[in-house]
Amino acid sequence: MQQSNERLEKASAQYNTGLKFQTAGEDPTGMGNKLRLEAEIATYSQYSINAGLASDALGLEETALSSMYEILGNVVIQMQSAVNGTLDSYNFEAIATSLEESLNLLFDLSNTKTADGEYIFSGSQSLQPTMVKNQDGSYSCQADAGFRQVKVAPSVKVTTSDSGLALFEQCQVCRSATATGDGNVSYSNYSDFNTFVNSYYNSAQDNTFTVNVATDGSYELVSNRDGSILQEGTLTSDNMTISFKGLEINMEGDFTLGALQTDITLDPPANDNFLNSISTVINALRDENMSQDELMQVLAQGQVNINNAKENINNALGHVGGRLSNIEQVVNSNNALNVIKEETKANISEVDVYETVENLLKEQNALNVAQQTFSVVTGSTLFDYI
Repeated sequence: MQQSNERLEKASAQYNTGLKFQTAGEDPTGMGNKLRLEAEIATYSQYSINAGLASDALGLEETALSSMYEILGNVVIQMQSAVNGTLDSYNFEAIATSLEESLNLLFDLSNTKTADGEYIFSGSQSLQPTMVKNQDGSYSCQADAGFRQVKVAPSVKVTTSDSGLALFEQCQVCRSATATGDGNVSYSNYSDFNTFVNSYYNSAQDNTFTVNVATDGSYELVSNRDGSILQEGTLTSDNMTISFKGLEINMEGDFTLGALQTDITLDPPANDNFLNSISTVINALRDENMSQDELMQVLAQGQVNINNAKENINNALGHVGGRLSNIEQVVNSNNALNVIKEETKANISEVDVYETVENLLKEQNALNVAQQTFSVVTGSTLFDYI
């Protein structure tokens, strides 16, 4: 009866708790495996939480960058609209006002904050604004090159922020060249010139070209790097300009009196933030002392600068989208692994409901039979044997 009662209590406990054992003494190996699996399940639950936080942070960044990309596109269109010889100062002021509104929006977006008040583009300096406006009207970036990462799987970390130092401040501005000697340079097509310079410029080599004009007006544009002739032709006294890869080389002097020579050096690449590029265009549109040609040069440079900034933002959007896709894949993998671990833990520590009910009923019947037998045996007397 005592053994039957113990078996019934065990069956009843399993039925009530759904567990095969509750202490290590009942099944040391099973309890060890159960605890290990519970720890792994808790770890994967934290990974899921981390993935959710990373996804939220990247979603906020993606929204801000998408808005900035769209606004920068509108800025280019506004600059293009200003390249019109029929516009007057009133029209330029209207365009400048529109660009100023876009500038303010971009400034606010570059300082996007989380719900906790942290600036998402400030790198490790998340408590200070990413971009600030200086007293002279220029804009500066306070972000450092730091970034944040979140662990979303045992061997997977996802970057959840991008520094404004790379996104906003290190935008390549329009390339330039410097002339010395018998000439000066201007630009007929900044896009063509930038394409040429970006493909040709090498900081480890000579980036100077020499224009040699003979007394008959013939000229050669020679690369100082290897002595190759990049272009040749003939000038006239009425046309002293050489067009080369979007660059206008304006020769000065009378070549019939003696040969002319000009050295043109491609300047090193320079970076600036797109807020300053837009601000420069706004100031030019409002400068009544600037000639039409000078204004057109500023507008052309501004378009190149903003297109470079757009490319920066677009690349960042691609990286953010890739990270969001990776998070989704990792979460799906984590969930699948978690289900497997839950099932394994259940197989080790949890009972089968139908089997438990059957066992409970069997033990109850066994105890009833034992009790009835006990009553019969203990109630027997000598007369029962006669």
